[in-house]
Amino acid sequence: MEIIKIRRIKTNLLFCCVVSVFPAHSATETYFDPNLLMNGTGIDSSQINLEQYEKGNPISQGTYNMMVSVNSQTVGERDVNFAADSEQKIVPEFTVAELNALGVNTSAIPAFKNIPPDQNITNLAEYIPDAFVSFDLKNLTVNVSVPQIAMRSTSFDILETDLLDEGINALTLNYFMNYGKTTQSGNSVAGSGGNDSFFTNVNAGVNFGAWRVRTNYAYNYSRGESGNSSSSDFSGTHIYRAILNLKSTFKAGQITTGSEIFESIPMKGLTLASNEQMEPGNRRGFAPVVTGTANTNATVTVRQNGMVVYQTFVPPGQFRLDDIPSGGTAGDMEVTIEEDNGSKRVFTQAYSSLPVMLRPGTYRYEISAGEYDGHLTEGSRRQRFFLGTLSYGLPENVTLYGGTLLAQDYQSASAGIGLSLGMAGALSVDGIHARTTIADNDYSGESYRVRYSKSMLSTGTSFDLTAMRYSTKDYYSFSDFNNSGYMLKSDLAPWLTGRARYSFQTSITQSLKEYGTISLRATKNTYWNEQGSNTNLSVSYNTNIKGINYDLSYNIDRIKTDNNGWPENRWVALNVNIPFSIFSNNATVRNMSASYSFMRDNNNKTTQQLGVTDSAFDNKLSYGIYQNLNSDGNQYSAGTNASYNGDIVNIAGGYSYSEDSQSLSVNMSGGLVAHSDGVTLSRTLGNTVAVISADGAESARLNGNSSFDRFGNTVVPYLNGFNANQVNVNVDTLPENVTFKETAMTIYPTDGAVVKRKFNTKIGYQVLLTLSPAGKQPPFGAIARLNNTDDDINTGIVGNHSQLYMNGLPASGEIFIRWGTGEQQCTVRFNGIDKIETSEQVPIRMLDIPCV
Repeated sequence: MEIIKIRRIKTNLLFCCVVSVFPAHSATETYFDPNLLMNGTGIDSSQINLEQYEKGNPISQGTYNMMVSVNSQTVGERDVNFAADSEQKIVPEFTVAELNALGVNTSAIPAFKNIPPDQNITNLAEYIPDAFVSFDLKNLTVNVSVPQIAMRSTSFDILETDLLDEGINALTLNYFMNYGKTTQSGNSVAGSGGNDSFFTNVNAGVNFGAWRVRTNYAYNYSRGESGNSSSSDFSGTHIYRAILNLKSTFKAGQITTGSEIFESIPMKGLTLASNEQMEPGNRRGFAPVVTGTANTNATVTVRQNGMVVYQTFVPPGQFRLDDIPSGGTAGDMEVTIEEDNGSKRVFTQAYSSLPVMLRPGTYRYEISAGEYDGHLTEGSRRQRFFLGTLSYGLPENVTLYGGTLLAQDYQSASAGIGLSLGMAGALSVDGIHARTTIADNDYSGESYRVRYSKSMLSTGTSFDLTAMRYSTKDYYSFSDFNNSGYMLKSDLAPWLTGRARYSFQTSITQSLKEYGTISLRATKNTYWNEQGSNTNLSVSYNTNIKGINYDLSYNIDRIKTDNNGWPENRWVALNVNIPFSIFSNNATVRNMSASYSFMRDNNNKTTQQLGVTDSAFDNKLSYGIYQNLNSDGNQYSAGTNASYNGDIVNIAGGYSYSEDSQSLSVNMSGGLVAHSDGVTLSRTLGNTVAVISADGAESARLNGNSSFDRFGNTVVPYLNGFNANQVNVNVDTLPENVTFKETAMTIYPTDGAVVKRKFNTKIGYQVLLTLSPAGKQPPFGAIARLNNTDDDINTGIVGNHSQLYMNGLPASGEIFIRWGTGEQQCTVRFNGIDKIETSEQVPIRMLDIPCV
């Protein structure tokens, strides 16, 4: 926004003038002759007090709005107080509470013990070795540098519950609505006949303190030649909350159990289970212990897949790092030891993991009780049960896990072990023994599972997860037991209730570097009953040649036929995408692309499609057209579609036609939050959200593209629970008369919270005042202050040619200007600021006025 840019330019020029005249650093006390500065201006040089600059200070004491960065990461604009340190130099200072808000782990640093939160710190190095604070007046930036070892993890630390925000009492709602109409040949889309369908889905939630209530409602309506039908249903209704002291989550209602040890079980009941998100970020998931030896005070840096994931300082001698953040399931670690003399040593720590694996000394548990609530069959036993599981991390990268499931006529127990095998990858082996009684017949059987994961960066090969399971003939899972003897619901695939005999799944990716990537995903299941086997396979090759993307794939799946059969379907497909930007940088075609796809199945049927897509309005609007040609009698079809992703709603629609039918579809989705200040509309919400308010900020935007409504509210629709979430204002979108006192904030929500926060704003006009010769002539550097009754301090500095820039001015008011020893002063009385016209060429208000 031009106004913001002009404000920064003028402020920068002002500080540059000060810096150029008065050196920022001086080895000895220096005397400046004011006559050199004011020579020829007609201003008495004795009015100018340069004592502070004789100490090497380029700035006066006071509070200034500065951009703040921590370890080179911008955290937004904040009011920073500048004060004199022990050497009488003017430096930025922060309170202990402000340092904590910037991410410094003050609670874990001994030097901060017994220091009150409001105490100002002017020399950070006295408390944290190697830390320092600097400021860049040219760019109006304060830089805070703190060793990573003294910084808090960006993820929530359970010991610092004061940072957590449970949120406000609120109602959240997501909605999705779809309407479709199909007509056969001879009918128009707008005419009578054909088939109509309407579907709506609503996810609603209520937050009350730490408690969350969630439910889902679906309504389906259809009308056709065979008549009308409708259905509606509530599902997934449950309550939950975090139990911070236990690092666990309690749930009750229509929920499901975990799936790492036993199969996931749909149930009506309650559960208490570990929540790994409540652990500090460097204690989540599995990562191997890294050991080594440092010869001096050294810096140890750990990289994974080329990215720095951990860095710390270690003293001379052996070190052991057991708090490295988890990097997923694979990717060997590169460890660099840099001694204080600059020498470096590098070694590789093999790393592969599986979902069951934990760090040494950590555990994960689940306790559940309720009744089975599956919906695959027309009714079921709905047997009540108790389930308990426990996993524990042992030294040497070993994890033991197991559990039990108890119900009337069904008992099972599981045990397993997970191992990190170093360069050989990660392996887990487990088994379940189950005893079942069905119709007075007793069954006893076992199910065994082996899982493996390995990433080989040197060859570009990744075995993301390969698993094999074998179940004996008399083994029944708890779902098998509850569904046995009941009829499968119509329109469901018959193998969904098949008793598994053997299953295999794998996911393999091979990078060919500049030649593309090959990937394989496959599953195969066989069954003890009459379902035979079921195979799913996808092999694809993807590459990009001179900006054109090619994707060739071979697939095996099953397809439903009109007589409710499910034959195996094999097909090969080629997809080509050509962005028009490779031909021209013209803005008209920058976002356009053409696509071609070809598909051929095992019945020699082919389908070809040619399409063109484009976008507009900063990619909010997407649209395209396409043409299909099928081999069946050379049948063709064509259509068009469009979608708009707005701030508060997503709308999409499409129309297609063929020789014998036409179809039209429209869908809309969005969300809303009802809170103490009203109802705020939003895009589709995640589970954890924030309502952000700012007075007078209508149409301003956050960097996540949420915009403030006319009530000054907006919703951040996606936050990560138990993590640090940064919310930033896009300063280029601010209204002309609004200035944010700070442009960033950090939020630590609990899972499912609706957090409400407010940005403080300064509402007023930006004005460049030229002090006319009719009044007093304050010298360069004189301090101006708006006379206002609130706590907002609005100041400025007189620059060259008796010009004074200030923002946040009301339509009328008074400005006091003081200089010298503080006894010299004058007053500017102004009114009618709101009536001064601006333009794109001159977006800032100009005013000539005397200071009397």
